[in-house]
Amino acid sequence: MNNSYIAPDVKKKSGIFLKAAGSGIVVTLLAMLIFAAIMLWFGISQKYAVALATVSVAIGSFAAAFYAARKINVKGYKIGFLAGVVTFIIITAVSLIISKNGVTYNTLFHFIIIMISSLIGGILGVNFQKDKKYI
Repeated sequence: MNNSYIAPDVKKKSGIFLKAAGSGIVVTLLAMLIFAAIMLWFGISQKYAVALATVSVAIGSFAAAFYAARKINVKGYKIGFLAGVVTFIIITAVSLIISKNGVTYNTLFHFIIIMISSLIGGILGVNFQKDKKYI
């Protein structure tokens, strides 16, 4: 078996995963900014900030998996799983650097939320195609 045919495909897919994780993080940050503005304008208590941050992470991981699955276009649940793992690792690393609280039950909860939303995003990303015509 010739390895020259495998290497470009792996490079292409890893590039797509990195772009997907980056876009997921950007979407997460935008969702956080939107939620922060809503909290500020409507005077919503800060006790909801953690829940809204979790929703923001779920939206970002969904977007990352949707993008990756749409570009790769095979086995959405696997693409969603991988995109979720990459997004979780990046967000958890940044969170650990900023907060220095360590891994807690909240980290496990975020992992579950990220994985569920990214699996759904991956499945929908594969099944959502422009060229399909439904009657």
